[in-house]
Amino acid sequence: MTLGTLLDERGFDSLTQLLAAYQGRLTYHARRRRLFISFDADDKPQVQGFRLMAYNPNVDLDFYDGSLQMPVNSERSGYVKQVLREKISRCSVVVCLIGNATAWSEWVDWELRTGRNFGKGLCGVRLKGSRGQAPSALAGEPVAGWDTEQIVRAIECAAARRS
Repeated sequence: MTLGTLLDERGFDSLTQLLAAYQGRLTYHARRRRLFISFDADDKPQVQGFRLMAYNPNVDLDFYDGSLQMPVNSERSGYVKQVLREKISRCSVVVCLIGNATAWSEWVDWELRTGRNFGKGLCGVRLKGSRGQAPSALAGEPVAGWDTEQIVRAIECAAARRS
């Protein structure tokens, strides 16, 4: 793989930009990112707040949300996983929004592990006021507080670390 191909695939304009992102020092978006947002259902109101940040002109957070907007109308877990796999495969980074019970969600764990299996970047964002721990599938991945600069840094770092 050539350097140009690697930079294009990861969404960076230069090696300097890629290295800064990998080290968690890039505080602006290199490019608009396709995100899959993984979260515990109890945190849905705050998840909507996170999604709305992308439309706020006063917030430097630019992304396309490729995750589910509505629950899949099925009780068959195989079908639900198929739909989720398709959504995750289309994204570059899986962002886990960490609430008080997120670490114990089997679905969040499955989504993160599926993202890793697809070679997607992974990162976490602690929801405002959350004291919950990060899921074990996020071990070693960047985790941001509820601060847009930290969030951008974590997303860009995850994009740089994709396999």
